Amino acid sequence: MILSMTGFGKKEVALNGKNYLIELRTLNSKGIEFRTKLPDELRHKELELRKIVQDYVIKGKIDLTISTGNNSEEDDYILDKKLLKDYCKQLSEINNELQLNGDVLQAAMKLPSVFKPAQQELSDTDWEKLEAAVTEVLKIHKDYRTEEGAPMFEALVEYTSNILNRVEVVQSMDTDRIDRIRQRYKHNFEKIARDVSADPNRMELEIIYYIEKLDFSEEIVRLVQHCEYLLKEIKGSEISKGRKLNFITQEMGREINTLGAKAYDSEIQKEVVEMKDDLEKIKEQTANIL
Repeated sequence: MILSMTGFGKKEVALNGKNYLIELRTLNSKGIEFRTKLPDELRHKELELRKIVQDYVIKGKIDLTISTGNNSEEDDYILDKKLLKDYCKQLSEINNELQLNGDVLQAAMKLPSVFKPAQQELSDTDWEKLEAAVTEVLKIHKDYRTEEGAPMFEALVEYTSNILNRVEVVQSMDTDRIDRIRQRYKHNFEKIARDVSADPNRMELEIIYYIEKLDFSEEIVRLVQHCEYLLKEIKGSEISKGRKLNFITQEMGREINTLGAKAYDSEIQKEVVEMKDDLEKIKEQTANIL
């Protein structure tokens, strides 16, 4: 199962005359980046909310927003009378000092924090309901991630299968590659031997030495193993697998690069280039996998 790091979930719950809208958004990230925006009455619950969310989300750039609206006829805000009096006193002193005739009360009413949100402590029952609503949002969020992960799964299977198919093509091309390279070396040796004294036995040993370095059968075996391992991991039940897939693709890249360096064949090099292209597409997908 593949889960995308990109996800969204929201739910509204009514508690004690207020509507609480819970929204959870996540984007891809190498680690955890957690931001919260909560009403004042939930500030003391921030750590608990973070833990609940993080246990589900695990990794990514996380934005948790809980906003409120009032269902009752009571006022949403209360007047901070003490602060308003302090503002008026200071503004009156400035008025007198500068001999101004400004409306002190009107000016003071526009200053920050004169009206404050009406604080309402959540009861234990309300908190349990809110906690249940957050859990429901997380389930919605996971469903979203699962839906986003389905096409990513299909793409990974397709690109990995492409690499395996190209490996088979390369193996079919490799049947006479070494013989062709050997003949080319011998031909070059014969041209040199016409003009200089050369030991054919020593030259044969040199050819064998270089031919052995061009053998990429081990790279082919390891590349196939890495591809099969990748397919096994994306089909597995483990939830968070993005980092592991990144490590596997790094190993695949090493084998493909070595294969290209040893090929000495233009047709095989074309297949290697296509393998690299498919590998880059795999990396683009794994960058957004949980």
